[in-house]
Formats: sequence, C-alpha cells, structure tokens
Amino acid sequence: MADLVHHGGFAGRSRRVGTGAGLRAVERAGLAAASVIARRGKADEAASALGRMAGAVVVDGPKRTFGGGLTLLGTGPGAWLVLADRPMLVAELMAALAGVAAVVDQSDGQAILDLSGPNLAEVLETGARLDLHPSRFATDDVAVTAIAHIGVTLWMAEDRATVTLAAPRSYAASLLHWLDASARPFGLALETD
Repeated sequence: MADLVHHGGFAGRSRRVGTGAGLRAVERAGLAAASVIARRGKADEAASALGRMAGAVVVDGPKRTFGGGLTLLGTGPGAWLVLADRPMLVAELMAALAGVAAVVDQSDGQAILDLSGPNLAEVLETGARLDLHPSRFATDDVAVTAIAHIGVTLWMAEDRATVTLAAPRSYAASLLHWLDASARPFGLALETD
C-alpha cells in the first residue's frame, strides 16, 4: 500500500479496488491551504476580513463559504481552514488579517479528497461517527471529526453527491487503508485530479 501514497498524498497513480463502481475518490492536488485562528476577541473582525476576501458573508461556525477563489471552512470558534488554487494564498491572508488572526501555511500538511458514488454513505458510515442525513448535515455544513482514529475535516457539496475531506498528509496512508477496506465490497476508483 505504501507505493500508492505519492509524496504523502492519497494516490500515486489511478487504481481500482474491487469490481464495482460504488465509490470514486479523487485527490485534489496542488491546492494551497492555511489555518486561520483569530486572536482573542477578534473572531468577528477575522470573519469580516475573510468575507471581504471572498466577497461573501463568513460566519464564525461550522460552515463552508466560498467566493473569490477561496473555500473557507469553519473548524472551531474563530478558526477556519482556507483552501485556494493559488500559490500566494498565505501571503494574501497574512496581509488581510494582520493583527487580527494567526495564519499558518498548511499547503504541504493537508491532503484533500473528494468522495462520490452510489455507496458513499455506506462507506462513510464505516468510519465517520456522523449522521450525514440531510436533516442533520446540510449542504455547506462542516464537521471536524475522526475517521479510523484520524482527525479530518469534511463538508458536503451543493448537490449532496460529493463529500470532501481534508486530512493530515502524514496520515494519508492510514486513511487510504481504511478507504480500501471500507469500499472494497462496493468497488473503489482512486484518482488524482
């Protein structure tokens, strides 16, 4: 399995596990990522600054906001994981949040995986201790939880057909092992974008 993990990410090459097409997993390579943690008493100010960057209202809570090429994920009180497809993300965040929040580059520390397919719910139920029913986990909700004892951040796409998760890159091999075992009865296609 170690040969499947490329530079600590999920997939070194495209591959299939099992015979069906129950789950598709696509690693989103090349995204810049940063953790933002507001200074004491500055969460509203940090949310406003992030909102100006995104051109959208950013809430201080477990919600996803996107705009301006940014995806902002509320991961805790006054804390966000920010993703973008541009190399200057951290510098832009540091400039916009100077004196308001700490910004830590997570680009090499996060592996992002889009999961979709007809057996998505069954696979996630084997590892995530979340109720993903639409009445409990809506579009743009964010959860910080554990899958197979690995801390992950996950969120639901607008069409409810895709769940995206971010995990520490150093645990990618372990997460891949769980995914292989959990999706094997349904079939798994693992790809890199």
